[in-house]
Parts: sequence; C-alpha cells; structure tokens
Amino acid sequence: MKTVVWNSGSGRASETDTLRTHLDHHATTWIDLSETSDLVDEIKASSNTPKSTVVAAGGDGTVNAVVNALMTIEAAQRPSMGIIPLGTANDFAGTLEIPDDISLAVEILAQEAIPVDVVRIQGENMERYYANIAAGGNCVRVSEVMTDELKARWGAFSYVRGAIDVLPDMTSYCIDLNCDGEVFQKLDSWAVLVANGKTNAGRIQVAPKASPVDGLIDIVIIRDGTVGDMIEIVANNLLGDFLECEQVIFRQVKSLQLQSNPPMRFTLDGEFVDREPVRFDVVPGAVRMHMNATV
Repeated sequence: MKTVVWNSGSGRASETDTLRTHLDHHATTWIDLSETSDLVDEIKASSNTPKSTVVAAGGDGTVNAVVNALMTIEAAQRPSMGIIPLGTANDFAGTLEIPDDISLAVEILAQEAIPVDVVRIQGENMERYYANIAAGGNCVRVSEVMTDELKARWGAFSYVRGAIDVLPDMTSYCIDLNCDGEVFQKLDSWAVLVANGKTNAGRIQVAPKASPVDGLIDIVIIRDGTVGDMIEIVANNLLGDFLECEQVIFRQVKSLQLQSNPPMRFTLDGEFVDREPVRFDVVPGAVRMHMNATV
C-alpha cells in the first residue's frame, strides 16, 4: 500500500500525471498538501501498517511535512518513506542519491528501506523534526532574498548573489553553545547550520561530511568577521572546502544546545520557525527510507 503526499504548488507539480502512470497500478492514496487540513490523520488512516509506504512527491518542504507526520506514529507501526523529487531544490533527495528522473526515482521505491536519522528540535512550546538542514542567523536573510528569478538566473551562484545583498547589513549574534559537552560562550557569530544532509538552498554543499545514517548531526558555526571574510566563506562554499576557513567551527555531535542574543531565527528545510530552537538532538534510524544503498 502506498500513500503519495504531493504538493500542487511544488516546482514540478505539472509532472504529477507522469508519476500517476507509474504508481496507479499499486493500491495508492493521493493526498494534496495544499488541500489537506490534517496530514497526520490522513496518513494514519491510509498507512496504518509498517508494510505501507508514504511517498513525498515534491520538494524539501513536502519531505519535511511527511517526516513530521511519520514521527507522530509509534516506531513499530511507522510506515517506510520514499521521495519523488518534484520540487525546485530537492536537497535531501540529492543526499540520498535519488535521481530527478521520475521513472528512476520510482524504481528506488522497490528497494529495501534503510533506517535514516532525523533531527528533533525543541524550544519554548515547540517540538519539530527535520531530515535535511536547519539554517540559522544570516542564512535566513540570504534565503529570504533568493527569489525564484534569482535562482533561475544565477543557478548555483545564486547563494553568492543573495549573500552579497545581505553583506552591507549583516547581523552579529552572541551565542552560547553546548556541543555534546564542549562549551562555547559569548561567541560572535553570523550563522549556525545544523545538518543531517549535505546541501541546502538548491544543492549548495554546506555540510560536505554529513551523513543521514551515521547517528550524528554536523554543526557548522560561521564566526563574525569582516565583509572580506564572508566573501571568502561563500566562495569556498562553492569549492567545497569552506570548513577549512578560520572563521568556521565544525563539529559532529549527537546533541546541540543553543542560546543566542538576539534570538536566532532558523529555517528547517525551507520552513521558517517562529520560535527560537534551543536544543537539537539526532534521532538515529528514526524513519526507514527507500534510497540508493551507496549513501
């Protein structure tokens, strides 16, 4: 039994008909994210056994919605999860090496599902999960200026172009962190990335050493500095070696506690969270996902 959660507003929603031709010979339920009022109840009603599969057919926002819905289901009854990348960026699908081609992505649904980590975030009256990356601080502001037109015009360099727009007015955050017992106090920072996947903002590699099956989260702290420092970090990001920059602190941990002044806003796989997260914990092997076994 397959339940397909799709988003009629996603970047490649027009290709949903092609996906239907591949899946309608299965016992398939279709749920449109833009129309449902309670995704959790609909998934529980249509996928109530661990032999069921819930397919996120969309971008990282759709993946995020499905992960949060699945995490409300008891682990022993939790269905497996597949991804058909029909969004604009499809960052987490890229980490799992799921091809953009629909027919090839559907073939992966027949492969054995592998336990994949997710990350739990907690704050005041808030608890959520995500599969890919939480980006906080000035990363949020860069994301806000990255329009679809800018992405289409600049491609992979759109992140650089967006950062340039923010550079004249960067916010500095004074942060205290506890990374598995290693404490950083009063650290002036531009941004914090808490990664389970490798890429963000349209396949830009921000956590090159991250693995969603290693039981760890990758913490990337970008320290405050000059405009020249930021340009170097962004440029090296595209070359894949920015973790070597002096302004970058990198750790692989199971848990992160964070306090920031001013409060640091985060996006979770493109979703803005209103409350400040204060704790991040990896949940090892939380969701069984169909993916390329080479990950």
